[in-house]
Amino acid sequence: MTYTPHCVIGLTGNLGSGKSTVAHIAEGLGARIIDSDRTVHNLLACDTDLALEIENEFGSSVMRNGWPDRSSLAQVVFNDAAALRQLEDLIFPRVARQTNKQLAQPTRSPATLIEAIKVIEGPTGKLLDALWLVVSTVDLQVSRATTSGRISEDEAKRRLAVQSDTAEKERLFKIVRPGRPIWKIDNRSSEADLVKRVAETWKQTLSVVHQPESSVS
Repeated sequence: MTYTPHCVIGLTGNLGSGKSTVAHIAEGLGARIIDSDRTVHNLLACDTDLALEIENEFGSSVMRNGWPDRSSLAQVVFNDAAALRQLEDLIFPRVARQTNKQLAQPTRSPATLIEAIKVIEGPTGKLLDALWLVVSTVDLQVSRATTSGRISEDEAKRRLAVQSDTAEKERLFKIVRPGRPIWKIDNRSSEADLVKRVAETWKQTLSVVHQPESSVS
């Protein structure tokens, strides 16, 4: 059977907050996960029209073998707010279409988590029944983001500097989805503690969101 109504949860947190770990834990509890970063990755690797638009907008320096190079793009857009908005204008409508296709697929899960740094600001904000905000300290976030060696400490700090903070995400969600519940998931301690927090948040979310809308505070 499939669940009706189906709950759509926005899962967000800035670079290194641990939202992907939260998504993995939630998937083990029965959530369906839509990874927006993976969606963007696939679009950059496969959408020929998008590749052409990006080259026209940002030039050949961000391209490699005819396709957008994520690292080169990041160097441009995370140092220029206007450039970031231009890239989002190209990508967000495509992400919305792909996300809607995924949401339309039948599922046995009682809820889907859409994981994205800009899950509120992006094209799926108005779809959300609830919000999960993963929070941590900047030092921990930088440490996690640089562990793989793919980005430097300075680059991690630059990216964090252009990402909205927790208070701003809360404020915006209350505007986009007034009255919808918000849960903060603290990821400043051990993974074992995080597993417990996610399990409790999952239980609370389903108990609240699956009530009649008039009873949701």
